[in-house]
Amino acid sequence: MLRMDDFSVVVAKNYAEAAAAWSPEAMYVAGGTDLLPNLKHRLFHPKTLIHIGGIPGEIVEEEGTIHIGAGAKLSYLASHPLLLQKLPPLATAAGLVAGPQLRNMGTLGGNILLDTRCLYYNQTEFWRKSLGYCLKAEGTWCHVVGGPKTCVATQSSDTVPVLLCLDATLQLLGPEGERSLKLRDLYRYNGMDHLGIGKGELLTKVVIPLPGPGFRGSYQKLRTRASIDYPQLSVAFTGCFEGDVPLSLEGVIGAINPQPKPLKGLESHLGRPLDTAAIEAIAASVYKSTRPQGSVHGDTNWRRQMAVVYTRRALQALARGE
Repeated sequence: MLRMDDFSVVVAKNYAEAAAAWSPEAMYVAGGTDLLPNLKHRLFHPKTLIHIGGIPGEIVEEEGTIHIGAGAKLSYLASHPLLLQKLPPLATAAGLVAGPQLRNMGTLGGNILLDTRCLYYNQTEFWRKSLGYCLKAEGTWCHVVGGPKTCVATQSSDTVPVLLCLDATLQLLGPEGERSLKLRDLYRYNGMDHLGIGKGELLTKVVIPLPGPGFRGSYQKLRTRASIDYPQLSVAFTGCFEGDVPLSLEGVIGAINPQPKPLKGLESHLGRPLDTAAIEAIAASVYKSTRPQGSVHGDTNWRRQMAVVYTRRALQALARGE
């Protein structure tokens, strides 16, 4: 049995109360589906956990945007009528996180701020010690790249690729007050420090501009066990269409690096049919620009090839109007 170190718990009634309770030796916890296993592995050693899981996360439409509270449960997102009607790829992504029990506990905020993961990091303390530790925790060497300078632990959130395609904005609350941050500015290519937020800052809300007419989207996820696992690769595409012609098109590849990868050059495919030739051209560019790291299960070359397969599937779904 894995046991956690001793800590005290503060139950916050709202985000302002939670932010006021924060200290350098404290951590926030909502559903705890990622944090608590990490505490059992002794990857973190907080003296205090500030519980924010009781703060409700509402989903409302407001002046051309959809506002989602960070505390919204993933199962709630997956079945919410507003998302199913207007942002179906986000509902799909939320419904593919882990398994039903974890979706009933996990929150959107926790999924966005998910710690990076690695085969050499997410292990027990005994396992890590026997290996000599790693660059992300206690050590000086990345076992994935075979060097002392770069940590390539993977950002493995399911909802993030879709939210990036949708140009989501985050509302944050911290010691310096409130601020907004584009989701595209949140992530860094650094597995040890992949989030561009300040110490003690809380994610309170996600704001998504409503897409225009003819919106379509697809989220595809590769994983070993379809019932529970983190993604080995994820692919998200969204766009607005007239028939089979995209007027806008966004794509993101996830679960390959510490930072999700927005795709470049898609504007060259706007205004003409998304036919087989266009899909193959985009798939070829995905292969050229995708470099999966070996920090999660699955051969890196195979995952790179599967990025092409899943890109085709996502774009074919969009072309069919699904």
